[in-house]
Amino acid sequence: MKNRFIFLLALIFALAAGFGVYKYMGDLKMAYTSSGNFTPVAVAKKKIPARIVIGEDMIEMKEMPAAYIPAGAVTGKKDAVGKLSRTDIYPGELLLQNKLLDRNSAGAGLSSKVEPGKRAISIPVNNVTALHGLVNTGDRVDIIVTFTPPGERGSVSAGIVQNVPVLAVNASLETSTQPKDEPKTVTVMVEPRDAQKIALAIQQGSVQLVLRSPSDNSKNPVNPVNLQKLLE
Repeated sequence: MKNRFIFLLALIFALAAGFGVYKYMGDLKMAYTSSGNFTPVAVAKKKIPARIVIGEDMIEMKEMPAAYIPAGAVTGKKDAVGKLSRTDIYPGELLLQNKLLDRNSAGAGLSSKVEPGKRAISIPVNNVTALHGLVNTGDRVDIIVTFTPPGERGSVSAGIVQNVPVLAVNASLETSTQPKDEPKTVTVMVEPRDAQKIALAIQQGSVQLVLRSPSDNSKNPVNPVNLQKLLE
């Protein structure tokens, strides 16, 4: 009987102590909140693998005492959504700016610049076919192939792709106004079907880039030109 009484008494004290701690933490949080010392921070809801575009469903906002928030912590969803994870980020981990990459930065790599459903393909060029190196990252171009069709004696020039963005020149993903080395490759972003056309054109003939105005996004049908039509 005495042991049972002691057990009940210990249980009461334990419950009272637990309630006291709970109330203290609640009062502490209320004091921080009322004083404005709580700040929302972005936290990973699930594992975010490296080099993944961060979506809204991957993160959540939680409040933390401002005094305990590390430098560089992301405090708004807009500062994380759409960016690229530099390394793995684990569930419950704070998102830090140094673990994120802007998709348009050179450090994000080529793949981050390729839109969903599109493909990047590199075209071998020289000073002539790439306008003496004046084609730059961010420009938009048309692509023409000149080749000799089977059974024909003369060559044909045909536009195979129009208005596609240039993602890189040689190994550079950045736009530059400084003189560049002679262009050897230009990488463009195209539809998957157009990537096949370009690959075949590279194998079968000579490919020429045609630079467009930044304000011209039109796509107009252009008939192929052969030697007979050259003088028309």
